[in-house]
Amino acid sequence: MVLYNFSGLSVTFSDFVFALSADFSGVSLALKRLQSRHRLILSGTPMQNNVLELWSLFDFLMPGFLGNERAFNTRFSKPILASRDSKASSKDQEQGALALEALHRMTLPFLLRRMKEDVLKDLPPKIIQDYYCELSPLQRKLYQTFANSSMHNEIKESLENIETIAGTTHVFQALQYLRKVCNHPKLVLTTSHPESQTITAELMSQGSSIDDIKHSAKLVSLKQLLGDCGIGSENIGDSVVAPHRALVFCQLKSMLDIIENELFKKHMSLTYLRLDGNVPANQRQSLVNRFNGDPSIDVLLLTTQVGGLGLNLTGADT
Repeated sequence: MVLYNFSGLSVTFSDFVFALSADFSGVSLALKRLQSRHRLILSGTPMQNNVLELWSLFDFLMPGFLGNERAFNTRFSKPILASRDSKASSKDQEQGALALEALHRMTLPFLLRRMKEDVLKDLPPKIIQDYYCELSPLQRKLYQTFANSSMHNEIKESLENIETIAGTTHVFQALQYLRKVCNHPKLVLTTSHPESQTITAELMSQGSSIDDIKHSAKLVSLKQLLGDCGIGSENIGDSVVAPHRALVFCQLKSMLDIIENELFKKHMSLTYLRLDGNVPANQRQSLVNRFNGDPSIDVLLLTTQVGGLGLNLTGADT
């Protein structure tokens, strides 16, 4: 995005709302320096993380309308956040509800909401299909080993004691471990894992290795799903362009590495691009433009952190 220091503009439109909500970002400061008689914001997600983001948006639209940041925090942000705490008193909850109601009254006259079903009637309905994956034998073994461990019992006890759960960080570590097991055993079977050597030797005796995609139910399913879409399939004839193009998102960059190196490069005949945190910010839009404009590129691999940040990915239908 290029910003020019124009003066005397009639109207300023912005759909770069995620940058405006970061009050001290370079883009936010640059947008707020633009001089115009009217300012409008277009957004699908006005707020993502906290109430203060709403103040930053109104500080661009109508500077001073919600007071300065400190006054907004005192009047609105702190009471609302305090009321949502699990240990909030009835007084805190009442003050939070009053602050939220007052904030609604002040801001709603300036918000115009349109639902997708009201304005996008000409588009076909979005199709969401949940695909259930049965754990591979190795995944099931690792999952069951954890279920029988002492850590599992400690977590179960802490969950039953609501007073200690807030400070129990290992609960979230355990969830992260199990999530990795469900993605691919390779994510947890590092050299520090107590079962690493035993499992590695067992797989070698079977003529396999931890890199084999059959040990990850999600990789096997992804290969099948892409094949059903004609992506990476050997049966699309002489056409160089697959009938569908896909976006593949991962929360973990390490899982993206596995998809690229163990599935795409070894088992599928397809073309792809990759967009993650290693791609410099000033090069991301050109990569998106390349994917959108080149139908011969079958897949775009993305992390959710980068792929969900203000990008228009119109080149894919899956």
